[in-house]
Amino acid sequence: MGSVFDLPALVRLSAFAAMILMLLGGTASAFDYSRYQPEDLDVLIDRDPPAGNGVDVYPVRNIRLEVTLAAQAAPCSLSLPDVPKSVPGTKIDFLKWAMRTSGIPKEWIDRVAITSCVQVKSAKGKPLPMFIQDALSDSLAKEVAPGGKVTLYAMLVFFDQRGPGIVINEFMRPQTQTAQTGRDGTTDCGCGRDFHSGLDFSAPEGTSVPVMADGVVVKVEQDEAANVDVPSAGTCGRYVVVKHSYPNGRSAYTRYAELGRLIGNDGKPITIGQQVKAKDKIGEVGSQSRFHFEVRPVEGATADQTPKWTQLYAAVPGMEWSRYAPVDPQKFDDEVYGGKKAAATAEKN
Repeated sequence: MGSVFDLPALVRLSAFAAMILMLLGGTASAFDYSRYQPEDLDVLIDRDPPAGNGVDVYPVRNIRLEVTLAAQAAPCSLSLPDVPKSVPGTKIDFLKWAMRTSGIPKEWIDRVAITSCVQVKSAKGKPLPMFIQDALSDSLAKEVAPGGKVTLYAMLVFFDQRGPGIVINEFMRPQTQTAQTGRDGTTDCGCGRDFHSGLDFSAPEGTSVPVMADGVVVKVEQDEAANVDVPSAGTCGRYVVVKHSYPNGRSAYTRYAELGRLIGNDGKPITIGQQVKAKDKIGEVGSQSRFHFEVRPVEGATADQTPKWTQLYAAVPGMEWSRYAPVDPQKFDDEVYGGKKAAATAEKN
């Protein structure tokens, strides 16, 4: 899955998570799956068309659709209806006009290239062309063949005589939906079967993923199909776990998952026991153009003490991280948790 276009209803990230975006130079963004509400594509297609030759543009709606892919990306001019005479230019010009009219900021529209459309079919087999971000086209072609089922995360922008005008922001194929929908209504990349265990970021393939604090590597998983049999871990592909120790005696694990190559600043493979500094490269974004980040504070109250965990992982080196429950990275402040802020205040006084 490629780079995403997330509208600017931005969540407040903790300094720990926000640094990811800063270090990646703005090439990554946290995709908020929970903002996309399920819609029935057949209902949208069957909506009465606007009067005359008009176009209805409403405030943009973030929707989630279950569809069948009918055809891969092709120039939109091959599949979309004619541009209304009142809006000069190409079909993409019309789309941009409709997006601005629906309330999407111009700077976001200008940043995202959209030149192609894909054909999909609804549950009842009705065909519909949809706009797709250029950054997603190659990934979709690699991951979903025509005739395959796919979940689309998209924006409903307008209705014209042929039906709804929809822009695809992200997609998820069925086999990657290990986690699907959790208790809080969010969805993740498969890391965590009971609930969303962290943040999913989208970034171009090959983008360096940085470590967020000093620590030591305790786990390196090279198996792309790796699965951890605890509810909050799930299937996360290749991943690296780093343990961070703080001045107040506390510690926490961070996990960087769904990665491509697990290499450091020097281009050499990441190894267990390796000391890393904040901002060091821990790996690269893989071919699915995304990665998963989570934080697991070492807290006795959240430790998995069940016989199942003990039997499976107590004697397995590097799996201690899976004992502890993940927390929302958007709310975790490592400086507060680790006593850094308290120490800095004491020094000033």
